Amino acid sequence: MKTLQLSSIILLAALSALTGCQKTDEALETSLETKSPSVMKKLFNIDVDKSFYITFPDHKNQIQLTEFTKLNTSKNEKPYVKGVLSNNEHYAAWLDYTNITALNISNDKNIFKFVALYTLTNTNPDTDKNPSLDSPDLPSSALYLGTFELDYRTNDINQYGQQLLGKYSTLTAIDYDGKKTVDVTIRQYPTQADQDKEINSSAHRLTFYVNEGLSLVDDAIVE
Repeated sequence: MKTLQLSSIILLAALSALTGCQKTDEALETSLETKSPSVMKKLFNIDVDKSFYITFPDHKNQIQLTEFTKLNTSKNEKPYVKGVLSNNEHYAAWLDYTNITALNISNDKNIFKFVALYTLTNTNPDTDKNPSLDSPDLPSSALYLGTFELDYRTNDINQYGQQLLGKYSTLTAIDYDGKKTVDVTIRQYPTQADQDKEINSSAHRLTFYVNEGLSLVDDAIVE
C-alpha cells in the first residue's frame, strides 16, 4: 500500500464520538484551526489559495475542508481534516488524511490520483423530515471512499468518484495492489435498534476497481 504519510491504521471513533465530540466534551477534540490554503500546504505541499472539497452524495453540495483536528478514541488519538457544509451546519466531513493512498493509474505526470476515506456526519438526523438537501437519507455517521485527482498545473483537486462503505462504520485496513484494485476492511457497528436486538458489530472487506473510476466488485463479511 502506498500512502502519503502516517500510514498506521487506527480504529476510528464510534458514531457517538464523531457526532458529539464538540458538543458533549471539548476535551475529546484538539482543534488546530487553519485556513484552506494551509490545508493544501500540509497535505500536498502546495502553498496556494486553493481549497479541498468533499462532494456530498447529492453531487451538488460540497464541504470545504478547513481545519485540522485530533479526536480521542478509546485507544488512541486520531487526526482528521474537517469541514462543515456551508448551507447546513448539521452536516460535516471528516477526512482521514493519514490513509490517503496514491494510485498508479495516471498517464499524465501532472495529475496525481488518490483515494481517501472520509466520514460524513449529521448531528441532527431529525432535520431530514424536512430536508433542504437533495440526498436526505444520511445517518449520524457514514463512511465513504472517494477518488480524487490533483492537477499540479492548476493546483485544483477534483473528486470524480464516491462509494458508501458503511453506515456507523470505522476503518480497519486499506490496501492497494499497485495496479487497479483497492481493498478496504471496515467494522460496521449496530444502530441503537440493532443493539436492542443483540446484533453485534461485523467486519467487511470491500474490493474496488479504481482504474476507470470507482466500482465495487466484492463485499465479503470476514468476521
